[in-house]
Amino acid sequence: MKPFLHIAAALILGLVATITQAEPAGAVFPGNEAVKIVNGKRVVEPPPLTEGTKRAVKAGLKMRPAAPGGEVFMIEGKDGLFECHGGYFSDTGCVPSSMGTSKLPRFWTVKLKGTWLHCDTRAPSRKCEPVSDGTPAGMSKVE
Repeated sequence: MKPFLHIAAALILGLVATITQAEPAGAVFPGNEAVKIVNGKRVVEPPPLTEGTKRAVKAGLKMRPAAPGGEVFMIEGKDGLFECHGGYFSDTGCVPSSMGTSKLPRFWTVKLKGTWLHCDTRAPSRKCEPVSDGTPAGMSKVE
């Protein structure tokens, strides 16, 4: 009877390990078409860059974290969520997200229905404007 208990315990532990194994993280913003899981890896299409931002990214410039109460743009990168300032949308020039530790006014720069948008929240009742229209005026929500 003891060998049966050892086998049963091993099977249960194997099942638990299989069930609890972490899956690759998908999009943080629901429906963000820029984030895909391909062959178990997170692949993210970067938002469009302005010409000035392209030059800054090429030069390797990094942004400082937002000032307290300062507005940030949230983008998803291959290594997670990032905070950007102004029109600077690059995971190489932005800083890792402070969500969960800092409450800031946040815009979400995402791709929905094939169009890049700035959205005021991740909630279904969100308001979004095309990135091509420039920076939205004061519609971000504190998160």
